[in-house]
Amino acid sequence: MRVFACILTIFLASSFLVVDVILVQTQLGNLLRKAIALNSVNKTEQDQIVRLHESYRAQVKSTDMMKLRYHPGIAVKAQALANTCVFEHDTEDDRAVAELPGVYIGQNLCEGHSSWRDCINDWASEKLNFQYGVGSKNGGEIGHYTQMMLWNTAAIGCGFNECDGSPIYVCNYAYGQYSDDLITPWKSGKQCADCPKNCSNKLFCDCGGKFCSNEDQIMSPSCVCKYWWTI
Repeated sequence: MRVFACILTIFLASSFLVVDVILVQTQLGNLLRKAIALNSVNKTEQDQIVRLHESYRAQVKSTDMMKLRYHPGIAVKAQALANTCVFEHDTEDDRAVAELPGVYIGQNLCEGHSSWRDCINDWASEKLNFQYGVGSKNGGEIGHYTQMMLWNTAAIGCGFNECDGSPIYVCNYAYGQYSDDLITPWKSGKQCADCPKNCSNKLFCDCGGKFCSNEDQIMSPSCVCKYWWTI
């Protein structure tokens, strides 16, 4: 009987220990999620990010410039990089989004600025180095600007973190750009010429939140696509 009582006591103690560990893990998980939420991008900032990008995208005469939408799945991956406090690009696989299989995701990084507006304006300032059809006209950096201006970028998601007093900003883009896009990020011509039936505000081609898989074809401004993913 004493042996049984001893075993029962040990079992109960072990059970309570397991419960305590589970509770601690749950509490730590909740704290981590709250910490991430505090550093994530709120709805007001999301709208501002899209609006600022589109203000620059509207400045050029493009036949095929796509309307931009904020994508939560893309944002999760951007936030994951920001949470590391490592200011360097992650890999293509790191950025891949399950909801957009086969879609290549690009990325812009920024640090040290006090707001999203300052970051986005900084990326856009590379316009001074850019010449359409040439790329960089003076050897200066243009990649942040051309990613912002890429015609078939139809979705964006961003992350933010305070890292030792230095803010890190990350924006991921679908689609990402390739080498040729540094020279001609959009097709020059009358706005919406390639999408007369789905033109938004006489500025952007709008496929209504649908996204074409890379495995099918690059996003079509006329919204002709065999395989679609929903943004």
